[in-house]
Amino acid sequence: MRNLSIVIIGAGPRALNVIERLCWKIKENPHLPAITVHLVDPGVAGAGAHPPDQSRLLLTNTLASQVTSFSSINPEDPRSGPSGPSFTEWARAQGYRRMGMSYEKAGPDEGDPIGDLDYLPRAMLGEYLAFSFRRIVEQAPARLKVVEHRQLAMEIAKGGKAVVLENGSQLAFDGLIVATGHCETMPGIEDQKRLDFVNTQRDKNPRLAYFPCVYPTGQLATIDPGTTVALQGLGLTAYDVITELTLGRGGRFTGTAADLRYHPCGQEPKIRLFSRQSLPYNARGINQKGVDGGHVARFLTKQAVEVARHKRRNETGDSRLDFEQDIMPLLRKDMAFGYRSAKLGMEPDVDGFQPTDEENAIIDRILFPRHLLEKPDLASFRRDIIAHMREDLKEALKGNLSSPLKAATDTIRDLRAGLSAAIEFGGLLPHSHAYLVEQFIAMTNRVTFGPPLIRNAELLALIDAGIIDWAGGPGAKVELDETHGCFTISTPFSKGLTRTKADVLIIARVSGHRPMQDKRGFSRSLIAHDLARPFRNGDYQPYGLDVNRSLRLLRQNGTPSPNAWAIGYVTEGARFHTHALPRPGRPSTQLQDAKILVDDLLETLLSEPEHSIQTT
Repeated sequence: MRNLSIVIIGAGPRALNVIERLCWKIKENPHLPAITVHLVDPGVAGAGAHPPDQSRLLLTNTLASQVTSFSSINPEDPRSGPSGPSFTEWARAQGYRRMGMSYEKAGPDEGDPIGDLDYLPRAMLGEYLAFSFRRIVEQAPARLKVVEHRQLAMEIAKGGKAVVLENGSQLAFDGLIVATGHCETMPGIEDQKRLDFVNTQRDKNPRLAYFPCVYPTGQLATIDPGTTVALQGLGLTAYDVITELTLGRGGRFTGTAADLRYHPCGQEPKIRLFSRQSLPYNARGINQKGVDGGHVARFLTKQAVEVARHKRRNETGDSRLDFEQDIMPLLRKDMAFGYRSAKLGMEPDVDGFQPTDEENAIIDRILFPRHLLEKPDLASFRRDIIAHMREDLKEALKGNLSSPLKAATDTIRDLRAGLSAAIEFGGLLPHSHAYLVEQFIAMTNRVTFGPPLIRNAELLALIDAGIIDWAGGPGAKVELDETHGCFTISTPFSKGLTRTKADVLIIARVSGHRPMQDKRGFSRSLIAHDLARPFRNGDYQPYGLDVNRSLRLLRQNGTPSPNAWAIGYVTEGARFHTHALPRPGRPSTQLQDAKILVDDLLETLLSEPEHSIQTT
């Protein structure tokens, strides 16, 4: 019986989960053959998109106490306790403490201890994930060997059974697992136009520059002080850019979140914000639910989704759902339940619960803020947006149980099981899937998955200091001004067109995995060798590689690949919300996915004649 060779492309958290599961399977079953895992990634093993050497000013968007890399000691029994420390526990054990607004290794009498409400730097998360990888590998059974290849995977070799690395060497595999996460995409038509514009117009404006991707953020150091920067996108990536161009240049904040002030260093550019709606993200409420607490879905449950699917099948002959008709009413009902619970200080009776007209109006105002979007000019839009941010920050400081508004929006975080049941594996009608990707996700990201509240306090302080302002409003577009050699952000308001000129344009967005636009070509090679296909829902193609419920990659004709699987963000499209990390004390989709994949991989590979044995 020969050994198994498994190649994993991408060495981030999903690969870590897979390796941990393989370790447990080998420990539990002495009859399994020896396995060699070839881990292919140019970065630090375990860290993935969170390199430990990145700026320590960039924060995670999840409380460190709600992040872990480790499953239970016995993955089949969650009551067996964790097999490793959470992110917070690791940070404390390493001697990290809060030193003002930063986190450093220090003595026990210096600074403050890290608590359950701390958002730690992403560089520290990278260190934690790298530690987790080392610990899992060090404790692996002797029959599991992990070999690191600090290189890029370029393509699938002819024959479809080996991966070609950037140095030209090949890794043969029995099983291939794609866990690459986000992929760098090739420049689109609009990107190329802007890059060409910069190259041909820089003689008119030496400061002219275009950044289609902000990472690594160190590249932004080339932007001169005083330059006008148009920042497109107001999501979490925008906060990284803002931090790099202000704190990263020597500016500093004083005070508390309620009264923060910014002290410029003189090296900042002028930052001007805009996006499709030009609305900033709402701040996250202070967590009052504990490390493993959360809203329990009352209405948008898996069972409710199945009822809706059954009704659709009976009425139309098609079990696919319409998200706005079938799912949104359930989501709104859970939001109203969270709102009323916070307002009353106790949970209302679930039986017969219906949102009141007032609650429906409040939810409309949260999700569809027409009172902010429908303004006659940029000045009034700017004034009301800033006022909204100040009020939102006050609500966030009350907490996600004390503030009815934050309680309502926080419920969405805990409705993922029901949402996944509705969305995944083509569960929506194609036009409805388009609504989900192009409108709903952006909407809920803005109201629910915003930054730590300190980031919005900083944004307000930067506005007060004159460093940040708005470039445009809803419907803002980018124009190329060849007369002046600059970018122009134009917005049509009812009182007329507003134009803002900028030397630099930065795109602060992270796109989904688009296999056919993969800059490095590996996803395209998978497709060319018929090991994979892009996910499609009818005539709508969102993003990601297509997989079945065993996470087996699907070929062009829809049949499962014989020896290739995928996990994590690379499958976003067929799957939903694949980028989160496991949370201590709560069931984890990420760990469950690793179980599903590894169990199917071993069953498939061991069914071949030379490996035909019994597994547990």
